[in-house]
Amino acid sequence: MTVATRALRLATFLSLGLTAAAAGQSEASEDTGPADDPAVPAVNPTPYTQAAEKRGRTHYLRHCQICHGFDGRALENIDFEATDLTDPERWRFGTTDGDLFRSTKYGAGLDMPPFEAELDDAEIWELVHYLRSLGPEEYRAAAEPENPP
Repeated sequence: MTVATRALRLATFLSLGLTAAAAGQSEASEDTGPADDPAVPAVNPTPYTQAAEKRGRTHYLRHCQICHGFDGRALENIDFEATDLTDPERWRFGTTDGDLFRSTKYGAGLDMPPFEAELDDAEIWELVHYLRSLGPEEYRAAAEPENPP
């Protein structure tokens, strides 16, 4: 066997190995949703108030705007695709309060990091109220009186 033939065989095997490794990597890095947590209710347990939404906005500006933008429409000049939070039809991992909570707490897909170390559950629920305010009217929470009689 000549040196050229050996080199060709080696190149073929290396090429097949790299192709197989790349195929395995794409399966391993599948864009999956957040962890399922049956303890998370589908509906936000924190009553909606303007104060809760305002606190949620503070959490958003501190933790979320860097990827999703000031207005929630997602930045276009980043290295990954952040979800446009103003369009619930584009929310990839669900539109319930519980879905938003899980995506925030546990992360979602390949690019959405978990925030369970930065935000406690009460803060995440406040954030959910603010996220709802970014979308169309039908996705917004119904306001409860600030000072009930």
